[in-house]
This record gives sequence, C-alpha cells and structure tokens, in this order.
Amino acid sequence: MHSPTVGSVFLGIKHLPPLSYTASRLLEAVADPDVEIDELAGIIGQDPPLSARLLGIANSAYFGQTRPVNSIREAIIRVLGLNLVKSLSVSIALAGTFDPSKCRGFDLGGYWYSALATASLSRLLVMHFAEPQRPDEDSLYLCGMLHNLGHLLLAHVFPQQLSQVIAEQAREQGADIRELEHKYLDTDRQQAGEWLARRWHLPDAVVDVIGYFDDSSYQGTHAVHRRIVSVASQWVSLGCGSEGRDLAQVGEMNDLPDIADATLSQIGQQFQTQCEELSAAARVLVA
Repeated sequence: MHSPTVGSVFLGIKHLPPLSYTASRLLEAVADPDVEIDELAGIIGQDPPLSARLLGIANSAYFGQTRPVNSIREAIIRVLGLNLVKSLSVSIALAGTFDPSKCRGFDLGGYWYSALATASLSRLLVMHFAEPQRPDEDSLYLCGMLHNLGHLLLAHVFPQQLSQVIAEQAREQGADIRELEHKYLDTDRQQAGEWLARRWHLPDAVVDVIGYFDDSSYQGTHAVHRRIVSVASQWVSLGCGSEGRDLAQVGEMNDLPDIADATLSQIGQQFQTQCEELSAAARVLVA
C-alpha cells in the first residue's frame, strides 16, 4: 500500500483513455444529493450501451420484476431507486473506459460478479448496524462496486504481464495474488486502483477502501467502509455455499461487533439465495 515506486510504474502510461463525457457527468451526479430523476435519466439516456446494461440489470431475475422495465426513468422509480442507479451507472461507465480483451485469462464476468455481489452483501451487512455507527449504505454500495477497479486498469494497460500473473496463479493454487502482481508488474491492483481513483477524483470513501483494502490496521475516516467491503469481498470469493462456510467466521467479522453471529448467519443464508441471480446480472454487463 502506498509504495514509493508506484508513481513511477504509472508515469509511463500513455494510452489510458480519458473519462467519457457520460462518466464525468455521472461522477458529478453521484456527488450531488439533489440531482433529480429526469436529469440522471437524461445523462444515462445519452449513452445507449449504458442504458441497455442498466435496463438489463433492472429486468434481471435479481430484482424479480413481473413486468418489463422499458425506460431508465421507470427503472429508477419502480425498481432500482435513484441512489442505486447512480452507483451502478457510474461503475459501468468507469469500467467501460477499459478494454481487458488482450489480457488472456481475464474473467470479465467474474469481475462484474465480484463487484455486484460485494456491493450487495456490503449493503445487506450495513443495514444491521446501529444508527449512530451506520455508514451511508449508498456510499458503501459504490465502494463495493469499485473495490477492484485496479484489476481492470492492469488488464488494460499491462495485459501481457497480468496474463502471466493469472497463468501462474492457476498453476500454483493458493499463491498470493498481490505477490504475483508485484513479481510481474511491480505494483498490484490495490495500488493501481488507488492511483486511478485519485486521478479521476473519485469520492474519498472509494479511494480509501481501494487503497487500504488489505490493511486491517487502517483506522481512518472510512475504516468501517473498508472493513465491511473487505469482509464481503472475502466471503464472495469463497463461493456461495462452499463447504457450508459461515459468514461469521470470515476475516475481520469479529471487528464488526454491531452484528451478532446469528444475524450474520442469516445474512449469509439470505445472500446465498441470490448468487445465481447476481451471476445472471453480471452476464448482462459483459454482453
């Protein structure tokens, strides 16, 4: 985290596409608590691929709609809500900046599943926090969606090196992914993501969650955000229902005293029922 050499790794990047007009406007909308539904729908509507993906998400089994959702405005009002659309649309627009297709073995569907599942589980967890300590659930959802953004950056900018990382990790089960990334790239996805988040002026919570993702000693402003997203990501990576694992036994859960173990077990069971639907929603974002 915060390696003194990370700047030099990225100083040589000359082909990072600029943020699209849509992404820039969506970042402004995310920061504006008073943005109106029609204004947000208008921004999204100017980007047909983004509109199609959001409508695909709104119509996915995860949201269980019995009749089709045909417009972004309808998706906001009837299904997703304003703040969820903000987080989803900006995450999709930012990711659309990158092309990971030259990186052999990069699983774009897996990237989106991890993003959606981590964001969704983080949101489930925070709903059980006592009110004074409860982080903003919409901010937390955005952090979950973007926690692995650095992986996309590495796949876009260093496709050959990241391909080597992926191949070696497949050969050596249990290998530390960050050690492999440093071996071939002299950086890792967290450092890359933090660098990018600062460059793009993403919300401070997102910057801190990405940059301190693996640092359990971090006690800064967004320590609870980081802890929740990290725990959610770990549990998602274990796989739904694998070996009957209990959410209460994962990583830093003991540092979240607001939630009883019995409640964690219930949250884990609830989330397991959603995994297939989240996988289907992730496939919408790859198409």
